[in-house]
Amino acid sequence: MTFSLPEKKTVPEHQADAVLSQDNPVSETWYTVLNTTKNVRLLSLYANITWAVTQPTPLEVRVTIDGQTETFSVSNPVSGTDYVGVLGYASASYLINTLAEQRSRAFLLEGRSVKVEARITWATTQPTPLVCRVKYAKY
Repeated sequence: MTFSLPEKKTVPEHQADAVLSQDNPVSETWYTVLNTTKNVRLLSLYANITWAVTQPTPLEVRVTIDGQTETFSVSNPVSGTDYVGVLGYASASYLINTLAEQRSRAFLLEGRSVKVEARITWATTQPTPLVCRVKYAKY
């Protein structure tokens, strides 16, 4: 008896990380981390902001999945701290800086069309890097 694999991919293939490292980010400007990509499973995301003088608030990562958006955010981020994406309790979603509070999941989100962006808000632009990394796989 001969078996053959289906032509359609049934197991997502891991991709190279999508990374944003934006020096001097402009307040309230969304920067693309992962441009619109088809058939994506988001495995994880993390964001980090280091500032010189003025503390930014909030740090946000916006994920657009099949036309709907989820915004992960943290108010008053601590300079140089890594924040990881965690699905919130009830319907809220947010970034949180402790891995202990993550729920056990094989992946964060998935969809037929996915885009990831990051931004920071503050009064003045200053020399600070905004960093965001997305680990993902494609079907």
